[in-house]
Order: sequence, then C-alpha cells, then structure tokens
Amino acid sequence: MEFRQLMYFIAVAEELHFGKAAKKLGMSQPPLSQQIKKLEEYLEVELLHRTKRKVSLTEAGRYFYREATKMNFTLNGVVENVKLIDSGMFGALKIGFGPDYYTLTKILKIYETEYPDVQIQLEQMPTAEQLIALDKNEIHIGILPGPIETKTIESRVVAEYPYRVVLPANHPLAQEEDGVDLIKLKDENYIMTPREIGPAYYDAIINICSNAGFNPHIRKKTHELQTIIPLIAANMGIAIVPEMLSYFSRADVIFLPIKNCDATMKNCIAWNREARSPIIDLFIDIVHRVQKTK
Repeated sequence: MEFRQLMYFIAVAEELHFGKAAKKLGMSQPPLSQQIKKLEEYLEVELLHRTKRKVSLTEAGRYFYREATKMNFTLNGVVENVKLIDSGMFGALKIGFGPDYYTLTKILKIYETEYPDVQIQLEQMPTAEQLIALDKNEIHIGILPGPIETKTIESRVVAEYPYRVVLPANHPLAQEEDGVDLIKLKDENYIMTPREIGPAYYDAIINICSNAGFNPHIRKKTHELQTIIPLIAANMGIAIVPEMLSYFSRADVIFLPIKNCDATMKNCIAWNREARSPIIDLFIDIVHRVQKTK
C-alpha cells in the first residue's frame, strides 16, 4: 500500500464521486479509479460500492476511512515536525552549563520566546565533563570558560568577568572596598576547584597569584565553583573567583576588587563542529543578537 493511495481513497470517500475527487486531487479520473482498485486488491476488501449513478462506502470502507483520516492527520503532523526539526524549530536542545547563570538565563529567555516548540534540557556539569559530552554529542551546547578550540570543538566568547577576591565578612581586610592588594593575602588558605575539572579557571588563579608575587596555599578543593562561597562563609579559607559568582553572594561573605589585576574569565558557548545542526545554528544566532544589544 502506498501513501498516495491512502490520500486518493480519503478524497473519494469525502466526495463520493470519482470525477470530483479527481478534480480535487488535480488528476484525471482513470488513474484515480485504477489506484483505488489497487488499494482494494491489496487489502482484499471492497471499500466502495460503485454503480452508474453513485458511489458509496461499504461497512469496511467506512471503518477504513475513519482510520485513514486519523493516520493522515498523524502523518501530516509528523511531516510538519520533520520540516521544523530540519529548520531547528522543533525537537530537543541539550545544554551543559557551569556557574554562569546570568548569561544562560539571558539567552534562554529570548530562545524560549522565539522557539517554544524546542524542549530545552539543561544539565549542570564541570568544564571537563562538558567537553567530553560535546565530543560524544551528548549535549548540543556547552556554556563554560574558554575560549576552547580543539579538533572537534569550537567556541564563541559570550561574556567576560573580572576576578574578585572573596573573604569572610569578619576578615580584617573585608572593609577595603576600593580593592585588596593580593600580597596581603599570601598566607591565607585558598579554596579552588581541581584543575582536572576546570583547567582555565585553575590556571588563571595560579597566574593571578604568581603575578602578585606568591603561590597560593590551596587548603580545600571543591568540584563546583559556586560551593566555594558557603565554604568561605564557614571561615574555611578565601578564594579568587570570577565576578559572576556574586550571583551567589550572601551576607557573611564579601566580594572585593583586586588591585593591579586586569585578568578576566571569558565565558563561552561551545559546540561540536562536526555535529553542527540547524538547532545549534539558531541558538548561536540568538547569542550573537544578545551580544549586539550589550
């Protein structure tokens, strides 16, 4: 059975007239009659009573018409969805992200408005896990520190944040709102994430401290950047973090500028260049527009 035969039968069943159905389908009557006959032969069932004066549906024909109409409706929906998927306007968009909530929410607010039929699947994961997931095509987009350029992954910088030193509110230097000279904090215990889960951040902090004239004493490591803040509140150490983490600020910690430090964290969107698709292209387009409005 061919799909076109199904369409032909529905037209005849609705018109109950081969000539009118043929005109509706934009074809001549003999080929239409031939295709309906082939359909009946395939089903081994008579679907239509034919006389010289009229055409009517058999009992089996009435049932087949009801079911064929349902199939046609479903198939039309499938065809439409296939076209939407091909244009990137339907389906699922899988995004891995780190602690940069501000960039993520700003982009998603526009994306969800413009493409409401795309299901957004978010998964928070460290940088290293995002890179693996991108390489394996387990996510479409990563939002992570960069820029990142590998054989399979490319990226675009979407936000840039200065670094801040974070101290417990009761720290002796917590009132230096104009900025802290890092050398005054050379003997402090620092809290960081391990290099293996976020090399860009780890290397940046080591370089910032080195430029200030010391190597940080790393007392504690945590696998999520944002969990550094409550550890500082518990007086377990201090940290240098990108300003975006002020999103998680609380009354018992203080974010302060760092004197003579122009280093920034560049946050990017990244994707697998070998798996580029319309759904990724539309997301990148929105990111580009968001950047132009800054």
